[in-house]
Amino acid sequence: MIYKNDLKSRKPRPKIGLIPTGHLFYWDQFPGLKDMCMNMHDKMVERLGQIGEVVSPGLVDTSEKAINAGAFFKNEKVDILFVLPLGYTTGMVVIPCVRQLDVPIRILNTHLDTSYDYKTADTTVYLYHEGPCCIPEYAAGLISIGKKFKIRTGPFNSERLWNEINADCSGAATARAFRLMNIGIIGNTYTGMVDMPTDEHRWLKATGNLIIRPEIEEIEEAFHRVKPAQLQDMYKQFREMYDVDKTVTDEDLTISAQLAIAYEEIILKHNIHAFGYYWWGEKEIITQLRAQSSLAVSRLAALGRPGVTEGDVRTAMGMKILDLLGGGGMFVEIFAVDYDKDFLLMGHDGPCNINMSEGKPKIQHLEVHHGKSGHGLGIDFDVIKGPVTILNLSQFDAGDTFKLVYTLGEIVPGDVLNIGNPNCRVKINRPIHEFFNDWCQQGPSHHMALGIGDHSESIETFAEAMNFKTVRI
Repeated sequence: MIYKNDLKSRKPRPKIGLIPTGHLFYWDQFPGLKDMCMNMHDKMVERLGQIGEVVSPGLVDTSEKAINAGAFFKNEKVDILFVLPLGYTTGMVVIPCVRQLDVPIRILNTHLDTSYDYKTADTTVYLYHEGPCCIPEYAAGLISIGKKFKIRTGPFNSERLWNEINADCSGAATARAFRLMNIGIIGNTYTGMVDMPTDEHRWLKATGNLIIRPEIEEIEEAFHRVKPAQLQDMYKQFREMYDVDKTVTDEDLTISAQLAIAYEEIILKHNIHAFGYYWWGEKEIITQLRAQSSLAVSRLAALGRPGVTEGDVRTAMGMKILDLLGGGGMFVEIFAVDYDKDFLLMGHDGPCNINMSEGKPKIQHLEVHHGKSGHGLGIDFDVIKGPVTILNLSQFDAGDTFKLVYTLGEIVPGDVLNIGNPNCRVKINRPIHEFFNDWCQQGPSHHMALGIGDHSESIETFAEAMNFKTVRI
């Protein structure tokens, strides 16, 4: 795999279902109305086509067509369904369709026009603009059959509306990609950490898959069979990717390059998309396969296959969600609460996501990795400033699967620690004491996934599609 610094390169392209609804009795009564309505449908298809692949069964103006539309969307395997009422319609041109589907539903209360001339308008023009009339009826019907939905309101030229639609599509497409993921655990969780173990049955219920568990020996064997040409190429990549401190020896960088090739081989062999890993090791080589892994696993994270030390597979899953949403994703924990300037100092040792570096990341030799055995290279960089989303997957009060706990904040400039690991100042969008107290009540792990940008709407849609609970702090 070739490293490319692009946070949005792995965003899945959504498959969007669009059902345009109308009222059959109007077409003969008001010649021209149907053409006006379908022109608006065509404009919607064109605009949605800039976001993803759009499929539509054509105008649905009877309950029989609604039944066929449901079968159409089911066969097309859409990620999300948008309902576009073209004037008033009865709820029975929607309900027979959506009751067949298990995808997020969004009702579009929108129009090409922001207003019109009421004084001169005839009945055709009035009916052309009457879409909002039936939306409460749609809502009542959806509630009656137990279908979740959201309404998106605004004219075609509303940037806010399209941001919401984009977020919905991104969250729904991410859920489809997430269900197809393989996650893995290599080794064990860090000794004594009560928040690290993951209930494998929750993953099975959410996706139908089991956790993949490669053996440490697989990495060891792959390490020993690295060819000189491979090693030379990876060594060169690392020299180009990093600002290399004078404390870093050629031996350090060579071992890290050899490990990067080995980790990539095993992760690709099992097609793992996110993983937790940790072991102590009795033998020096086994210990160093983990201790020297920072560059190897950071590279994988930047390529969209994040790994988290201490065996924290759920934070790796959170990183992958943020990666699929275009936010990158790196794992952090709370280093300190700064009460003077009202921010959290956040970071972690070990692997990170170098796509989130503001400038060229640096590496230096660390004789001690705090709380861990072994020695090796540490990565450091300034994290990109601006809005961020912080995400955690909890197993507590989560039903059968997982609960997404998240908050929004901002990475702000200021002094941080110089300890050979990336860390940053994060201001949360509410008082620190309230956030901290409420966050801990949700049963999170002490690690969190941090992504660039505000992904709150996408996370909510993702959770809806996955049937996960969400708590926004």
